[in-house]
Amino acid sequence: MLKPEDAKIDDVLNELVTYVAAESDSLPNYVISGSGWGWFLDPEKNQMVRVSRGSEIVPLPGETDALDRCLVRSDYRFLLVPESEVQEIGWN
Repeated sequence: MLKPEDAKIDDVLNELVTYVAAESDSLPNYVISGSGWGWFLDPEKNQMVRVSRGSEIVPLPGETDALDRCLVRSDYRFLLVPESEVQEIGWN
């Protein structure tokens, strides 16, 4: 059974996915900087997940949180990644 706060999160995430799909042709490509593995928070599961650095991501519009992390979309999940580790690689 969904809790009211879960429904709000689902609404926000659905809105963000719609935005990314509509804007994907005009957005530059971004990756998580560095090499090797990094641990980042998956806000949907509320747990840390291991992600390969260099993975392609899509930063979502909005402000950073108190720890200077921005919400990004990676393959199959959303992540909170420190803004300093989001690297634009341009249009490829």
